[in-house]
Amino acid sequence: MANFLSFDSREAMVAAITADTRTRLEAALGKSGEARWAVSGGSTPAPLFAAMADADMAWQNVKVALVDERWVEADHARSNTAFLRRTLLTGKAVDAAFTPMKVPGDDPFAAASQVDATYKALDPFDVVLLGMGPDGHTASLFPSAEGLEAAMQPDDAATVRAIRANRSDVTGDEVLRLTLTLGALTRAGAVQLMITGDDKKAVYDAATDPASNLPIGRVARALGDRLSVYWAA
Repeated sequence: MANFLSFDSREAMVAAITADTRTRLEAALGKSGEARWAVSGGSTPAPLFAAMADADMAWQNVKVALVDERWVEADHARSNTAFLRRTLLTGKAVDAAFTPMKVPGDDPFAAASQVDATYKALDPFDVVLLGMGPDGHTASLFPSAEGLEAAMQPDDAATVRAIRANRSDVTGDEVLRLTLTLGALTRAGAVQLMITGDDKKAVYDAATDPASNLPIGRVARALGDRLSVYWAA
């Protein structure tokens, strides 16, 4: 079972996950001289990123990567790379070594092996930060997506795989993605899931039922107590 951590306010949740993230990254820095952090986009982690960007750390030795990316250019409004540059890779964290997922080309399936080779050099990650959508997806592991089953093997040696999601209000037009695999998540030192609101909690609770096939539930069951869920209404 995942560790489900409930907070009375979003501010308290952000403070707790900030403290945990800093502790884990600093422990990695102290052990090996570098730390590897894979992060998600979306509005939920923005306060965490603001707090981390103000943290006194050896950011030049922290390697930041993406959990997933839409197959769009870095100046696109929905690019996770652009989001990170606005929210995390600023202030004291501007010196972090960032590895994007998007590379030149029109097809993430054709580029997946190239990006996988780059990301494999960062695997295993010390900390992975996940989010979750109202459809039960996490990273870009979307229900019924092309490429989903290949990416959902817990012993998958690949770090990154391509996904073609079914278009929905959640995906928007950007159905082509790259994502970390379940194998990469299982190899990580720690995996955090950050969610807010009663609606998201209801989706998570339903997904973790053994009968559910939603990706977040499959990830939670695969990770067990190595997953920490941070939730506030």
